Amino acid sequence: MNIHQISVIYHQEQDRLLARISSQESEELRLWLTRRMTLSLMPVLTKTAAGQLAQQTEEVDVAAPQDVQRQRMVENFKKEALAHAGDFKTPYQAKDAALPMGKEPLLVTEVKMALLKSGKVQLDFIEKLPEPGRNVRIAISAQLTQGLLHLLDKGIKKSQWLKLPPDSGISETADTPEPPDPMEKPRYLN
Repeated sequence: MNIHQISVIYHQEQDRLLARISSQESEELRLWLTRRMTLSLMPVLTKTAAGQLAQQTEEVDVAAPQDVQRQRMVENFKKEALAHAGDFKTPYQAKDAALPMGKEPLLVTEVKMALLKSGKVQLDFIEKLPEPGRNVRIAISAQLTQGLLHLLDKGIKKSQWLKLPPDSGISETADTPEPPDPMEKPRYLN
């Protein structure tokens, strides 16, 4: 699959992220990412992305002449800058695309990740449900990996999964909840 665009949108009603991946062959993959899955995926994907960038950059030989060291450092900087140079201004083009996984997005329950010798990150998104599950495998370049990380981060911020509501009674610095105000009216969850 030659990936053309990736979109990650937070759906408040579902309390999930919907990742849409379109190909240059006019196919689209749709993936539901839950809070638990996304928050456990981010540290692993971040570490793998760092390994992906390290694999593409050359080590600077301290015994080499300074002009060679500088040249390698500049080349490494250019490669890293290219990986972070994604286009986040062009809107996702939702067009009539073939849906090889079906109309209903795949509910990701497991992700397998590998850094390939080619420098791409291979991601296996797996749906394990009581019915026969589905899965999809994609391989993404360093630029797409950095873009996906950025989009997931934006989705997490929009979802506020890492923020506590101001009226939760839980201090972000302490593990114990604050005692309720006796003058405050009780609140109920319906």
